Order: sequence, then structure tokens, then C-alpha cells
Amino acid sequence: MENQKDNFLLKWIEKSILPIANKIQRNKYLQAIQSAFMTLMPIMLIGGIITIITTPFVDYTKMATTDSMYNFYKGWQLFVNNYGMPLVILRSVTLSSISLWTSLAIAYFLAKHYKMNTIITSVVSLLMFFILCTSVTKDGGLSNDFWGGEGLFAGIIIGIAVTELYRLFTTKKIGTIKMPDMVPPALKSSFASIFPIIFVTVICTIIAMLCNSILRITFPQAILNLFHPLVVTVDNAFGLSLSSILSQICWWFGIHDTAVTSLLEPLMYSNYSANAAAYAKGIAAANLPHIWTEPLWWNWMVIGGSGATLALAVMVLRCKSVQLKTVGKVAIIPALFNINEPLIFGLPIVLNPLFFIPWLLAPTINGLIAYICMAIGIVNKTFIYPGWNIPAPIAQFLSNMDLRSIFLTLVMIIIDGLIYYPFLKVWDKQKLEEERGGENVA
Repeated sequence: MENQKDNFLLKWIEKSILPIANKIQRNKYLQAIQSAFMTLMPIMLIGGIITIITTPFVDYTKMATTDSMYNFYKGWQLFVNNYGMPLVILRSVTLSSISLWTSLAIAYFLAKHYKMNTIITSVVSLLMFFILCTSVTKDGGLSNDFWGGEGLFAGIIIGIAVTELYRLFTTKKIGTIKMPDMVPPALKSSFASIFPIIFVTVICTIIAMLCNSILRITFPQAILNLFHPLVVTVDNAFGLSLSSILSQICWWFGIHDTAVTSLLEPLMYSNYSANAAAYAKGIAAANLPHIWTEPLWWNWMVIGGSGATLALAVMVLRCKSVQLKTVGKVAIIPALFNINEPLIFGLPIVLNPLFFIPWLLAPTINGLIAYICMAIGIVNKTFIYPGWNIPAPIAQFLSNMDLRSIFLTLVMIIIDGLIYYPFLKVWDKQKLEEERGGENVA
């Protein structure tokens, strides 16, 4: 009876959820967004490192002069004040300008998909970003308040919309200037883009003017207000858990988890960028505004790769089955760097009903543990994204510069092991019996 229920559930998922996941995975806009974020990871990593260097962990003015670390933190702060301006500028043009670069990168990859001129399209997107996301300050300067995480949703929309508008005007040849055949191709292409760029500029300028004059807010602020109800609904422990389960279901059926994570990237990167900006302003790491960030997902939840399989990879090495032990030897080194395809397809986990439950549970429980611990202050919230392939527990420590993260990560790995252990034990026994049966037949 229980098997019938399991089969019914799996068939329902295969029939109802997988077609949607497949369509999402193949969506050209989501692919462009995903490619953009992957490309910009080095920029964000540099910005995170600079944030650490330019922001002492402790404000020395609030320390006793007799404290053993007083001179260290005072010297650190004086160094930043006297020599840190280039570093502050570097942080401003990397992590604090992530929306700008995202808009440009999305336009590039979308133009590449359409086989358009990627350079011109990217530059046009950049120009429109300046028009829509930059405001004039009272002293006549330009404000870049929405170049960071706060303007990320606007940057994504600009990258997509500008590319589509520019493509529309160029493919329909609206305002195209016909040039003689003897004109060089580069010059032809340049002149052909003049009127499409003008049309796109006029449209974006009108939008910016309407936002300022009618709504009395900037375009990125209007986009933030529009998405706020959705973000509030999703940006919590329940939304995190549901997203984890959906992501794991996709992987279990052999569909890459980007079908889900590509939808979440704007939220996670926006929250991460906001945390980094808040930390740079002197807000304590325990009091940062967001818990669900890019590093929370990739460093804390999926330890060892999707499914949180690092503990499983270690346990497979001790299996009695020759087949499983061989898989373990191949999978253990990649698993340390959060690459677990050898385990997923070698064990296998994909389409293996035995591992369906622990596959869903392990990363979801990791997420809940980390979420709760950060919410109540057991460990700091994250403000640095060291990258998805940094081994545990180094990645977790680097994500919030909290030594307690090392201990918590080890506890989570043990919990992951306890979740997987009974299922692996059954699978090992089954494989061992198959191997012994084969030997007897031989």
C-alpha cells in the first residue's frame, strides 16, 4: 500500500511538475540571468574581500583602551581612513554596482542568443541603466544608490527589455539608414543602429520622467515597490524550505536545479548585496537585514553539492558493496568541492526511490538550521559569497567571518549523515546481495 502511494506521488510529480520545470530550464531569459550571475561571480567575490579589508570587525572607539586588541583595531581603522580610498572605490564599482553589471551581462547573453551584435546591445543596456537608475542629487551630482542590490530587479528588467526593444527596431528595420555596398560592414552596422538606439533612448527617458513626475519616485524604487509583496511572501523560512524541496525534486528526476534556482537568483543576490552594503556601513554581522542570501543557499544548505551529500560521499567509502565503494572513491574528492555528479549518477540517486526522501530532507533541514541559528544570533548572517566550490567548513566561515560557523557546519554534516545513513545501509545491503548472487551464478 505504501509503495502504491509513493508511486502515485512520483507519477504526479512527473506529470504535473516536471513539464513546468523543463520549460523554466529552457527559458531564454532565465538562461541569460543565470549566465550573467555566473559571469559576475569574480566581481562579487572581489567586492566581498574588499568589504572585509575596509570594514574592521570591531569599532575601536567602543573598546577599552586597555583591551589587548584595541591598538590592532585602531591601526586597522586608521589604515582604512588614510590609505583605503582606492579600496573603497573598488568596492563601489564591484559589489556596490552589481545591478549595473547585471543589466549589461544579461543584455550580452540575450543578444548572443538572438545572434545580435553583443557589444552594441550591451552598451545600449548600460546607457539605459544610467537613464533609469541614476538620479541627480541636490548639489548637482549623480546618485548611484540603486546601482547595488537595491536596483537588481530593475537592472534585470532593463537588460531584458532594452534588448527586446532594440531587437524589435533592428529586425523590423525601423529607421534603418541604407548605405552603399562599398561602405565597410563595421560602419554599416554602426549607422544601422543609430535610430534603434534613439528610439530605445526616447522610450526609457519617457519612463524615467513619468516615474519622477507622476509617481514621485525613481524607476528602480517603483520596481522594488512592485515586487515587494512577492519578496515578502517568499523571503522566509517557509519559502526557503519550499524552494529547496522543488529544487531537489527537479534534480532527482535528472533536471538541473537551475530550473528553480534561476528564479531565486535575483532575490538571493539582492539580499546578499544589501547585507554586504549594510556591513560596510558598520552594521554588526548579527544584525544584517537578510538571512536568505546566495551564500546561505550554496554554502550552507547544499554542503557537498545538491542534496547536501558530503556526509553521504564519506559514508559510501565504508560500504561493503564493491560497486558503491568504487563510486565513493571516485566521488569523494569532487564532493569536497561541492561537485557531486559522480555520486548523483553513480550511486545512483537520480530516479532511485530509496534516496528520494533523504535527498529532499538533508538540504532543507540544513537551510532551516542555518536560518534559525542566524535569526536568533547563534551565528552571524552572511555578507560574503566566497563561491560555491569552496570546501566546508571554510566556505561557511568566510561567508560571515564567524568562527562558530565552523562548529555549526560540522554539526550539520553529521545530521546529513544521520539522514542518509539508514537509506544507504539498505542500498548497500541490496547491492552486496546482487554482487554475491552474481558470484554464485558465475
